[in-house]
Amino acid sequence: MADARRRTVEGAFNFRDLGGLRTRDGRSIRPGVLFRSDTLQALSPADVSYLVDELALELIIDLRIGPEAVTEGRGPMAATPVSYLNAPLRDLPVSDLPPAEQSLHFYLEHLASPASPLVTVIRVVGALAGRPVLVHCAAGKDRTGLVTAMLLRLVGVDDEEIVADYLRTGLNMPRVIERFRGWPRYRDHMAAVPAEVYQALEHTIRGFLAGLDRSHGGAEAWARSRGIDDGVLDRLREGLLHDRP
Repeated sequence: MADARRRTVEGAFNFRDLGGLRTRDGRSIRPGVLFRSDTLQALSPADVSYLVDELALELIIDLRIGPEAVTEGRGPMAATPVSYLNAPLRDLPVSDLPPAEQSLHFYLEHLASPASPLVTVIRVVGALAGRPVLVHCAAGKDRTGLVTAMLLRLVGVDDEEIVADYLRTGLNMPRVIERFRGWPRYRDHMAAVPAEVYQALEHTIRGFLAGLDRSHGGAEAWARSRGIDDGVLDRLREGLLHDRP
């Protein structure tokens, strides 16, 4: 599993293992238990074999909204025995907000919304913590970025590590954008929103972490306010973290 983070997945441009990210108390995310990605609908047969046979994925959490997940499809992973959960976080809407603020506003709205499936995702990952789980949306930037940042914050990953992981997505966005130009749903969305929406901006992730602290008292306080009990948080830490050598 140690090489999983460095393995290239041909059909998913924003795939990575979150293993190795460091916590404030000197621990780290275990390799091979929590993955993030863009859409899996264009995976190659070798990619599928890697995810199923080598990584032994047990669950894929698809954050795309229902119609999006249906029309775009699950791709070849639909033919595998890997469990699948659609937890639809609504996509970033067309907005009159300043371009650089739109993604941040979207993230903070999900924190404030009592109807967001974000709570369900955290509970499910908590239930399976320590088993290989992959979270994805379309680009792997906003919906996946939000869920990933919350999970990392809940287990105590250092903010600078969270920011650095988020900015890694920016390196992958040119290929994602080029692909989306050939897929009508995403091509139309890109035409309707500012270009900044398809960039991974440091301002966005730092603003999200600051807003989480300022308006909700931090990740744990937010989780408890949404009915996520300490048992779930304990399972997340126990399953996702290990002591550093």
